[in-house]
Amino acid sequence: MELLKSKKKMIAIGAAAVAVIIGVVSISANAALRVDSYTVARGSLSSISEFNSTVQTNNTRKYYSPIDGKVGTIAVKEGDYVKKGDLLVSYDAADIEYQISMADLSSKTDQGSYDEAIQSSGRTAGLYAEAANSLPALEQQIALTQVTIAQKENELLERKAALADEGAKLQVSLIDWADEPDSDEYENLQKLVQTNAYEQQYASDIVQMQEELNCLNIMLGNYQAKKTEMTSQKMATYSGVLTKGGKERIEAVKEANDLANAQKLEDLNYAKDGIKADFDGVVTKISAIEGNTVTKGTELVILESTEDIVVKANVNKYDIDIIAEDQPATVKIRGVDYAGKVSRIERMTDADKGTGIGVEITLDEPDENIILGLEVKSRVQTAALENVLQIPTESYNSDEEGDYVFVVKNKKAVKTFVEAGAKNDDMIEICSGLNEGDVVVWNDSVMLTDGMDVNIK
Repeated sequence: MELLKSKKKMIAIGAAAVAVIIGVVSISANAALRVDSYTVARGSLSSISEFNSTVQTNNTRKYYSPIDGKVGTIAVKEGDYVKKGDLLVSYDAADIEYQISMADLSSKTDQGSYDEAIQSSGRTAGLYAEAANSLPALEQQIALTQVTIAQKENELLERKAALADEGAKLQVSLIDWADEPDSDEYENLQKLVQTNAYEQQYASDIVQMQEELNCLNIMLGNYQAKKTEMTSQKMATYSGVLTKGGKERIEAVKEANDLANAQKLEDLNYAKDGIKADFDGVVTKISAIEGNTVTKGTELVILESTEDIVVKANVNKYDIDIIAEDQPATVKIRGVDYAGKVSRIERMTDADKGTGIGVEITLDEPDENIILGLEVKSRVQTAALENVLQIPTESYNSDEEGDYVFVVKNKKAVKTFVEAGAKNDDMIEICSGLNEGDVVVWNDSVMLTDGMDVNIK
């Protein structure tokens, strides 16, 4: 009997214990979740976006040769910083002077040809007048060419004579050392004699003068042939009439030739001073080679301006939504912060850059310490707002229905949809859905649900 009572007592105690445990669990399940909170208020909010960028320029100038000519000196190297007006490339001065003389001569030739043609406006008298008026010009051209040939021949003879004299002196010295054929001096003299003999025939300046003489002699032959022709024409007094249309044609040809000669002389005189920088910048490419002959239009140098610096970035589709033109920006280049602003947003994506959008930042005060092509960090102030409703970023949520927060009402978390604006790492602007004084809540560990009991910490 006692044993039975003991068992009943134990059962009763166990049942009571189970009831206590169930009661505790029930109480715990109904307990409110402790949450963090923030009272919606107005204040200032600024936002900064940072991205990788590249320093570039909006002003690149390619310099082309204005003439057919021989390059003199390359005054710069790739990567050099130059100031406006600095010399980049010069031309061979002697070559330019020679071309100017030839252009003047060509102009005179054109004038003579024009005079020759215009004087044939009558039949017999016209042809006679043409020949009579052309012959003085041709004689002048022949005389000028003959003088030039004589000067060039004299120059060539003097050069050869100087080499010959030098060769003779070397031969005398060689004879003096003939008694010591194994000496260094004798061997050296033999080499000098051989070199001198070669230079008397093939020195570069001698070859060039001979080529120039050949050209002048061909020109002289042409002039003399033309003189013979005009002489025969004068004697034959062949009749012919120059029509109005023919006269207009030769006048047009003359005008075209005059313009071409004038342009050539202008280009040659411009080239005298060499190619100079139009602005402060960095030489990024040199194509010219000292001593080479280039044709008109050949690329010589590329100069990129440091006065019109632009910093270019490729911004992803998320950041581009908050980037706008004229937003203030800061670019750190070589440890220095340069102020600027967003000056351009491209209206298309670049297949080579993926889905990013090109953004350009123009610097307010670029200087010579900036290095083109350098990768840098750019910071754009995407928002600078005053007196806006805002909440902490940790209280902000999104799902398939939209953006929302939880607002405390009667100690319960009420899911409230909102429209967000600008944001930074800490705060988010609320454009609609909340009022000043509302209390938003969140818990860093537990996901809140609509209608959940909450207890503000």
